Amino acid sequence: MSKRRARVSPEAEAIQFILSGSDKPCLKVQWVSDYKGRGVFASTPIEKGSFVAEYRGELISKYERDKRHKKYTEKQNAFLFDFKWNSDIWCIDASHEDDSFGRLVNDAHISPNCKMKKLIVHGKPHLCLFAFENIQAESEITYNYGDALWPWRALTPSVEIPTQPSGEPQMSGTSISSFQQTPSVEIPTQPSGEPQMTRSDICNKASKLCILWFRLPSEELGNTIAHRIHDMLTEHTWLMDPCPG
Repeated sequence: MSKRRARVSPEAEAIQFILSGSDKPCLKVQWVSDYKGRGVFASTPIEKGSFVAEYRGELISKYERDKRHKKYTEKQNAFLFDFKWNSDIWCIDASHEDDSFGRLVNDAHISPNCKMKKLIVHGKPHLCLFAFENIQAESEITYNYGDALWPWRALTPSVEIPTQPSGEPQMSGTSISSFQQTPSVEIPTQPSGEPQMTRSDICNKASKLCILWFRLPSEELGNTIAHRIHDMLTEHTWLMDPCPG
């Protein structure tokens, strides 16, 4: 009688891919939008608890991380992943384009489907993503980047970024590395007559746009948003009254 092969644990499977330096065949990279750039998607269903991908890169100390952060571009800095290990701060530098999938997984701070876990293999830490819910085929792989003030989190439904048109997509890194093109930022105009939104609502939206404006790495994109805010205030003079505290 043949014996049933024991199922490999998610951690053991992760170690296999760590040692081989490869990615799981159930993943694929495809374009998401001009604003987010590329993303990683499931090509087949992924079970809850499964290993998904490793955030591969160079392991560096906090001292080296600080040195690189000063000389790196905003795009490169987006790939510096800080974490605690042995009571100290370490970093995985994944700024080098190496065709690995983990470095391209996008942020979802509200409803992610994966979480990052640290595994120690041969005395070194490795950052691995595991699914904490069942992931359907064609779903995007996401995880929470943490409490940092990432610029896309300031977007509201009134600030829309169009998707990439058909054709060859531009190359970019993770979520904040796709500022190479200036997306259109749409701010709906206030209709004539009784306003649909209160001054407080509009001020809050303008405030969030201002926050986004100051955090964007692209001066051209920042200027576009600044001009739209100016146009909105010019057209609707009632917005120039003091905003409620």
